[in-house]
Amino acid sequence: MESLGVWGTAGPQDLTLCTAISHTYRIMLSFPYKRIILATQIFPIMYRYFFRFVVITLTILTVNLITNAITDYMVSYKNHYKPIAFTFLGMAITVVILYPLFIKLESWVKFISVKAIKSGKSVAGKFFGLLFTFLLALLTLAYFYAKVWYHVNFFQVLIHGVK
Repeated sequence: MESLGVWGTAGPQDLTLCTAISHTYRIMLSFPYKRIILATQIFPIMYRYFFRFVVITLTILTVNLITNAITDYMVSYKNHYKPIAFTFLGMAITVVILYPLFIKLESWVKFISVKAIKSGKSVAGKFFGLLFTFLLALLTLAYFYAKVWYHVNFFQVLIHGVK
């Protein structure tokens, strides 16, 4: 049995055989092998949850930015109409514009994320490609939020500080 790696004396190449044997015959594995097996089972699940978190976060921030831009543009025309008419007109326009945007934006963000992850996967690996893409997208969104809210260039403030 020692040659199969059940008692922890074989090398990492026998890990798949050892895993198959442990699941079939319920043989105890040594502690380092248990950690490797557990890590290989948890990683895909954690990656899936992190990917969902990235897509939802980027979707929420992007939709909020676009919604604010559309609302600010619409409010600039409020003096041309009576208050009640403009309120209902603004609500109707908001629904007509934003409903398809909400539906499409999640698929767009997911598509862009998958493309970016595939390109980043070859450079830094699957998880680090997703993390790099997420941080890059957050920096891009932070630039636009700083531009809208404070009328400053986020990257200049980040590099040179606030003047």
